[in-house]
Amino acid sequence: MEQVWEFRHEDRRLRLPSYHSIPVFSDDERDCIAVLERISRLADDSEPTVRAELMEQVPHIAMFCQENRPSIPYAFSKYLLPIVVRYLADQNNQVRKTSQAALLVLLEQELIERYDVETKVCPVLIDLTAPDSNDDVKTEAVAIMCKMASMVGKDITERLVLPRFCEMCCDCRMFHVRKVCAANFGDICSVVGQQATEEMLLPRFFQLCSDNVWGVRKACAECFMAVSCATSQEVRRTKLSTLFINLISDPSRWVRQAAFQSLGPFISTFANPSSSGQYFKEEDGKNPEGCGSAQENR
Repeated sequence: MEQVWEFRHEDRRLRLPSYHSIPVFSDDERDCIAVLERISRLADDSEPTVRAELMEQVPHIAMFCQENRPSIPYAFSKYLLPIVVRYLADQNNQVRKTSQAALLVLLEQELIERYDVETKVCPVLIDLTAPDSNDDVKTEAVAIMCKMASMVGKDITERLVLPRFCEMCCDCRMFHVRKVCAANFGDICSVVGQQATEEMLLPRFFQLCSDNVWGVRKACAECFMAVSCATSQEVRRTKLSTLFINLISDPSRWVRQAAFQSLGPFISTFANPSSSGQYFKEEDGKNPEGCGSAQENR
């Protein structure tokens, strides 16, 4: 085991072993823990390339631990996940990018326990989107929150992500944050469902659609169908129709162009499912009126 870790070279990247080195150790639980402890210390390296390359290995190491070390189920949660969430705020851009990619892979592969998502991942993302957070870090954290919503499900999204997402939609200082929120608005709506969309999200969507930055309004136009699919027919007729007309008449030709491209899809959300065969299936199995894929209910 020592030969893998104790060599030195002027190129600091050579300190990092491949995850393929791990299986050569014995089945002794102590050997695996010893390697993970070395990884934890390596995470403190001052060289950004070492930290970035370490993060690229984490999903592979996590998968290995799950498949080959079921006797130590806490290994990932205790040794690897803290590194991932810590790197989300790293000063180096490349390290942050690799940690964001690693986190999404870990969530997609269901390698992070629900308890850890609630107690270790979400709290860090909430802190990174605080008003006094670094601008770049805040924008990246909002994007991660939006992307992970579909992976963590309605309950966690509604309880832990949605309140901060609504706050970020009104970030008056940074239009980049508002633009990220607008671009992912439809995805958040589809996860939390009709009630939360109509009660909490629609007021924010109206604000974003009238934002003073045309890029934010354009992002709203592009996701309009997804937002419409998460509402009732009554809301589409009485509220969203008027809002969409405003986008079609927007002073910016880029916003108008995006709105016209979304016109057909938006109109399709008014279709009667019983006659058109079109349905939209939410995560909880309910079908809002008139949206989605006919294949799911045929």
